[in-house]
Amino acid sequence: MGEVKNAEEFERILDSLAEGIGHDERVLANKVGAEAFKKIMQPKVPVSTKTFTGKTVHLRDSLVTEQHPNGSVAVGFTAKGHKGYIGRFQNDGWDVRDRNGIQHSHVPGKHFWEESVKEAKPILATVMTNAIKQAMDKKVR
Repeated sequence: MGEVKNAEEFERILDSLAEGIGHDERVLANKVGAEAFKKIMQPKVPVSTKTFTGKTVHLRDSLVTEQHPNGSVAVGFTAKGHKGYIGRFQNDGWDVRDRNGIQHSHVPGKHFWEESVKEAKPILATVMTNAIKQAMDKKVR
């Protein structure tokens, strides 16, 4: 059996790898994934031809990422301007009703969220795997 040179360094590397992926690495990988998803989704979000003035922004411009304490990162629309509410109608569609509550027609949804998820799955897997791999490589060095 051979002798391990620099045994202390080797032990440190093994200890850091045994810890696995920590909270910071998980947050970093999720942030990278969320930003990649946001880039894929942004062009798919319908944009109004109406010119907004003041603080009102387009639905496409209100797409944000939010980090949670458990390490997850969510992508959604800002709550400030009720854009999530509008985004859901645009995505899922809605039934048109008059002032008496009588249903007249159905406006079909654009399903931009589902299309974005479908397109992003393989890309996110690659991007997040690379981020985790880089974090693990830093632990080894």
